[in-house]
Amino acid sequence: MSGLPPAVSQAIEWYARRASGSFDEAAQRQWQSWLDADASHQQAWQSLQQQLNRTLTPLAQQPGTARALRASGHSRRRLLRGALGLGGLAVAAHLLSWRGGPLHERWGSDLRTGTAERRTFHLDDGSTLLLNAESAVDLNFNASQRRVQLLRGAVLAEVSKEAAPARPFVLACPWGEAWLDGGSCLLSRQGNQAQVWAMSGELEWRTPQQRQHLSAGQGLAFDGQRWQPITPQHTHQRSWISGLLEVHNQSLGEVIEHLKPYHHGLLQVSDGAAGLRISGVFTLDDSHSALAALKDVLPLRIDSYLGLWTRIDRA
Repeated sequence: MSGLPPAVSQAIEWYARRASGSFDEAAQRQWQSWLDADASHQQAWQSLQQQLNRTLTPLAQQPGTARALRASGHSRRRLLRGALGLGGLAVAAHLLSWRGGPLHERWGSDLRTGTAERRTFHLDDGSTLLLNAESAVDLNFNASQRRVQLLRGAVLAEVSKEAAPARPFVLACPWGEAWLDGGSCLLSRQGNQAQVWAMSGELEWRTPQQRQHLSAGQGLAFDGQRWQPITPQHTHQRSWISGLLEVHNQSLGEVIEHLKPYHHGLLQVSDGAAGLRISGVFTLDDSHSALAALKDVLPLRIDSYLGLWTRIDRA
């Protein structure tokens, strides 16, 4: 299944295994764990099922195909394999083109980064975007404005000031937009929460309900319901720009969420360990060293399985 997004290829593989007739309880648990691990897995699975229904239903009305679908051997597997390939291509095309969907965010967005990757992108207007690990943006530059839509993760925009008549630079997320002509702005989102900072220069933060002026060093945080000023002691939340994770009396669960974009494989923390509090500075570019440092100061047991799944429990 080369050329398909990983989530689609994995969904096809799981579908084929489930249809093989030898899918036991252990395999069922593994499939459920894969499905629950990421929203893109769920979207790929649902879309694949829908596409296969459209592919197989007309075929099933033909006598020869109907017999193959009822069979439990080579002919059934061969038919399913062909249908899965067609379904996977259609699913990939649909999901990659669906702006706002989890697969578009990961593989179809205009600019994006992978696990443990921070990257600077140079735009045509002279501005630059620094994307945090596992971040994605879409661009819409036209005659009236320069628009960057943050889909996931975090972005630092260094905005080039244009000669008059200047187009405003708009850095947006689902809950608001930063409008600026120059300077720099940091925008991040996680779940239904977000933060915006005026790093240098000035900006206007716009929502359907309000407009607020921010000067250099000022920031706002969205808690899922409203935007509120960020106090100066929270400036450490911008430390990813320097490749660091700086935390002050935060829960281990919060710390692990910040480490996940820099960790290859599944990283989980138990409920018993997630509530432990921690302060410190950790490197983002070596998640294993960061986990070892956490273990040095907290009562933790860290188990890694084949380098694919790391689980953190209270010792």
